[in-house]
Amino acid sequence: MAFNIYYYESNVVCKFCKKRFTTYKVRPNRYKLVEEHTDFMPVYEGLNPLLYEVAVCPHCGYAYHKSMTRTYGPFMLLIDELYIKELKKPVNICQERTIDDAIVSYKLAYLVSKASMEEPLLLANIAIKIAWLYRLKNEPEFELRYLDSARDFYSKSFASNQEGNERIQYLQAELSLRLGDSKESKKGFSRLISDRSTSNKYRKLARDRWENYKYNENTNESIY
Repeated sequence: MAFNIYYYESNVVCKFCKKRFTTYKVRPNRYKLVEEHTDFMPVYEGLNPLLYEVAVCPHCGYAYHKSMTRTYGPFMLLIDELYIKELKKPVNICQERTIDDAIVSYKLAYLVSKASMEEPLLLANIAIKIAWLYRLKNEPEFELRYLDSARDFYSKSFASNQEGNERIQYLQAELSLRLGDSKESKKGFSRLISDRSTSNKYRKLARDRWENYKYNENTNESIY
């Protein structure tokens, strides 16, 4: 193709059907991180690279994110049975994408990951990105639906890890707050603040977030 100043073509070999295709990625000089929401949603100036993270094969419909690990052997048999055979028709979203295209790509990756029984943390990270995309579309009903799914998967991930993870604990509390579950949120933030092993970064994040929430609640301002 002619040189594109906004995107470059990434060459991909599909992990399922083994066919080659190219898909757009945003050139690094075409976006800049300018802000981060309290649930770590990045806000960019310029183009949004989040829209292009998932590669979707136009030949078979397999959707791949770089965080996926179960992309071989018996897992592919599960993907074939539970995902590929259920697809009505592969989509071609390999070039410039709308937010709706990006939502489709993440939902397909979500289905692939569930079919291959990926770890809860990976499913949580995909679900929260779908929620972010719905936030960009200003569709709170769908945003909250996927925030709820993300919280459930983060909870499962934390429960399976005895040592825990500060980011997961923080997100559990943060998503609980966004879902209107202030009781659960307070418990999560309080654990991070009181635990002596919590890093300064996450102790400060938890304290600031809860204090801002209480202040905004008293002044009837938005918690976000």
